[in-house]
Amino acid sequence: MPKNLKDHTYLPSQGLDDEFVEMCQALASQALADPDSRPRLVMGSKTIDLPPQVAEILGQVVAAMCDGLAVTVAPQTRELSTQQAADLLGISRPTLVRLLEEGEIPFMKARRHRRVMLADILEFQKRQRHQADQALADIVADAQAYGDYDHPNR
Repeated sequence: MPKNLKDHTYLPSQGLDDEFVEMCQALASQALADPDSRPRLVMGSKTIDLPPQVAEILGQVVAAMCDGLAVTVAPQTRELSTQQAADLLGISRPTLVRLLEEGEIPFMKARRHRRVMLADILEFQKRQRHQADQALADIVADAQAYGDYDHPNR
């Protein structure tokens, strides 16, 4: 990774004027809703066509900041150490190593060091979220079937 790329958190301005917020929200929703339009970045006399993925990212950043949320940009290499992968998942390194050894997440071994691809970590994270969502839906369905939602004082 180039040395000049560093993590940085951007805070929304305290006094975003209403017109700017409305414009940002309209642009963000249009960028996310219209995949056929080719977004462009204009800086002075230069115009750059943006790939749809970049427009989606910018739309999400603008939407988050308009909602008063801070946004962190954290460049990542495509190949992670076990510690970097564990930090990304919010788990301990030994837990990650156990998941690797159990075959839950693919990895490569360079001598005695394990390396994990960022795409594999993100895919695992997506699977975990899906499983958690499914488990919650099952709990809610069971509770509804037993009538637990029928009693407001419980």
